[in-house]
Amino acid sequence: MTGQHTEDLSIRGFAPRPHLGAAAHRRALGEHLRRCRTGSGLTGKEAARNIGTSAPTVSRLEKGERTENTGGHATALLRLCGVTDRRELAHVLSIAEQGERPDAWESYGNAIVRWVQPLLALEPAAQRIMSYEPQLVPGWLQTAEYAELVVRAGFPDLDQREIGARARARVNRLGMFCREQDPPALVAIMDEDVLRRPVGSPGVMYRQIEHLIGLLKGELRHRINLHIAPLSMGMTGAVGHPIVHLRFADALLSDFVYLEQSEGARCVEGEGEAERYLSRIMSLSGMANPADLTLTQLEDRLQELATGRG
Repeated sequence: MTGQHTEDLSIRGFAPRPHLGAAAHRRALGEHLRRCRTGSGLTGKEAARNIGTSAPTVSRLEKGERTENTGGHATALLRLCGVTDRRELAHVLSIAEQGERPDAWESYGNAIVRWVQPLLALEPAAQRIMSYEPQLVPGWLQTAEYAELVVRAGFPDLDQREIGARARARVNRLGMFCREQDPPALVAIMDEDVLRRPVGSPGVMYRQIEHLIGLLKGELRHRINLHIAPLSMGMTGAVGHPIVHLRFADALLSDFVYLEQSEGARCVEGEGEAERYLSRIMSLSGMANPADLTLTQLEDRLQELATGRG
């Protein structure tokens, strides 16, 4: 973007929408500020010196991280870059105001571990979520009792209150697919073994599969595509950890990838590496059974459980 005329750049195409979450507003504003600054030929240090703040503050602002006086610093930076249109500056202030709201995970307080917070903050803004899960039912689709058992297994030292809060955070994420305005689409792939892996009593998995069937037959059937990767894929499709890829409708928001590990996660953004993980998930979805066969597979597995055959 270096060398682009600042007057050609506008953020008015990004409309403030509370349901997208605060993080999306901060990141969209940050990317716009970065483009304007580089388009004006300014370094971060030069910009900071001219608007009376520090280079680290400008860097955090452009990365979409929380800063003090975001609106004031943003408008000062834009004026420095030659932006004087009052409507443009007012629009920036409205986006900055949305970015100051709590992120989606904050209502659960300290119950949400640090490495999951970026994913929970950004996924409400996604146009499409693609996920691969080798061990568990994807988090958005878990029942409350299944989620509680999963959390307890992973964090056995937590008290029941914290376990319940984390489980609610998982279950409540389904709500974003139900909203009327800009709901994301979900393409989820899970290994066939997930349906046979004991989680609590047999009744827990029975009710979990009933829940999946209800989702695929209900109002969300056009927003959720669930693929089951058969064991016959073997090592060809083997990926040892969950992958979540977020794609956004707004050009100011770059792709985001969440790679979960045993006690942490790595987040990848932008082109290049993020595109590589998207390609991996697309390949897995191509090798997995088609989504239109999933309902039959789930119903067959439910019948097996009902008759005690598995």
